[in-house]
Amino acid sequence: MAQKILIVDDDAATRTELVKLLADAGFETLTATTVPEAMRALATTPPNLLITEIRLDSYNGLHLIAMAPKPIPAIVITGYADRAVEADAKRLGAAYMSKPVSPGELYAAVQRTLSGAARGVFMPPRADPRADVPPNTMVTVNDSPACLLDVSAGGARIEIQCAPDATVPSPLTFRIEELDVALPLEVMWKRRTGANTWVCGVAIADDLRPEWQAFLNAVLKTVPA
Repeated sequence: MAQKILIVDDDAATRTELVKLLADAGFETLTATTVPEAMRALATTPPNLLITEIRLDSYNGLHLIAMAPKPIPAIVITGYADRAVEADAKRLGAAYMSKPVSPGELYAAVQRTLSGAARGVFMPPRADPRADVPPNTMVTVNDSPACLLDVSAGGARIEIQCAPDATVPSPLTFRIEELDVALPLEVMWKRRTGANTWVCGVAIADDLRPEWQAFLNAVLKTVPA
């Protein structure tokens, strides 16, 4: 049975080109133009591989990898090279490629990624283990109260309130009066859990980790393992 690849890109010409290339190579292809559409495909017809553009309306392709119902081998392709995005992609276990990508380069990346998945090595272990926090631990995010669900040396998972017709901005700013400091955290994924509620995964830049650790110490009065 042919392996299935989900292609997510809002550019019709790019989707058509990728479909032809991969179909000619013997793969079954699915396509999506938005993150919600792609999430439905990941849930209902799970592919063997995800190929996604970074810029997808108010989301980006990394949200798909982070929010997938189960870990998915992935290749991120973008026309806007960005070292921070590349680092985030690799942290999620995805290959990262900058356009233009030749057919040979893409085919080789597909083979490497699928081969790695077959060996169980495509998704690296979490570098920063999560630590639970006491229930109802509140912090200030964008000047509004939010509930801290769990933390790690690299970020946190939070529950925040947002108007029904609004979405979660990125980055989010964490504040704590004791430190007189505001820290920006990038939203890596987000999922609406109610009409006014979102749960988000946020990450701190590597150069701000000392400040983030001080933030955790001040909020929790302990150093997460």
